[in-house]
Amino acid sequence: MSTRLKMVVLDYDLSSVVNDVDFYEAFCKALREIRKECISFNEFSQLLESDLLKEHISQLTCEEVFWRRFRQLYFSRHSFPRRGLREFLVLMKNLNVKVVVISGRETHSDYIWWDLRRHGLDELVDDVVTMHDLNTLFLREEFPFDKSPLINYVKRKHGVLEKFACIGDYVADYYSCVKSGGVFIGIGSAVRLGVLKKAGVQFTAMDFYEVLLRLRELRLLE
Repeated sequence: MSTRLKMVVLDYDLSSVVNDVDFYEAFCKALREIRKECISFNEFSQLLESDLLKEHISQLTCEEVFWRRFRQLYFSRHSFPRRGLREFLVLMKNLNVKVVVISGRETHSDYIWWDLRRHGLDELVDDVVTMHDLNTLFLREEFPFDKSPLINYVKRKHGVLEKFACIGDYVADYYSCVKSGGVFIGIGSAVRLGVLKKAGVQFTAMDFYEVLLRLRELRLLE
């Protein structure tokens, strides 16, 4: 097997790993800091899947302040790898493709490395950066959860100028990837993929085995 890929950029939460409970806990902590009662996990899950959490928060408080605080409170305690992740990472390693995790959390990358070690995946990942690094690198996001400055940073850092793919579950991941010149593959549940397709995403997968199929369709993997 061969590939034209030079790098793969992975979103972490809800993409590489499934950790809805961690998301919910951070969401509730941020809500309670502004003295709002948290919604039930079932209601939260429905809003998350349908990409309607932003609308819900906009009715309660300042979105920018809330989401900034949310991503500072996001930690892994209940995560598990999405189906096929380990096999995907092993293949990328064997093909000498750089694997970089870019997380939307605004916490130190050490927390992501800790979770990767917990799952025995740390040696299969080359680099981790988070929104926390925007400040240390003097970079600025143009819209909430804009990862394009970080994607461009890791491109320069690892000497990758072309042929890279991004895998994520969020519309902002898609916009960030395209803005940076990458090929995007959306990942997640059927409902989540429906949201991504409405935003213009052409290639989607429910797990990392399907990601490999999409890479073949894109002729990035042969």
